[in-house]
Amino acid sequence: MREEAKWWIEDAKRSLLKAEKMFELGFYEDCVFNCQQALEKLFKGLWIGLLRKRPPKTHNVARLYSALEKQAPLDDELKDFLSLISPYYFITRYPNIAMGLPSEVVTKSFASECLTKTRRVFECFQRLIS
Repeated sequence: MREEAKWWIEDAKRSLLKAEKMFELGFYEDCVFNCQQALEKLFKGLWIGLLRKRPPKTHNVARLYSALEKQAPLDDELKDFLSLISPYYFITRYPNIAMGLPSEVVTKSFASECLTKTRRVFECFQRLIS
């Protein structure tokens, strides 16, 4: 795998670790943001490493995943999750988009769900990134 792809994937793993730490500290909006980032970086790394293409400049993880579906099919629940988490790139960072403080909009329950499902997506791609 190309070195650049490895950089993206290693950074994706670090974003997942950050998500876990933010959850432990009670920063649920930062947990969700880092889950979204972990998935985006994972998929961009896989675009470079497996598809040998430059990934599109997007934060839409469902769109990034669509080109990788043959390499690691996800169940419908996880595919729906990718569509759900994509806008949290913005929602967790901008109060006007969240229509309130992101720290008040993102709940512990939602952050826990995002963390669990992000880990599941990583598990589906594990054989490709180890």
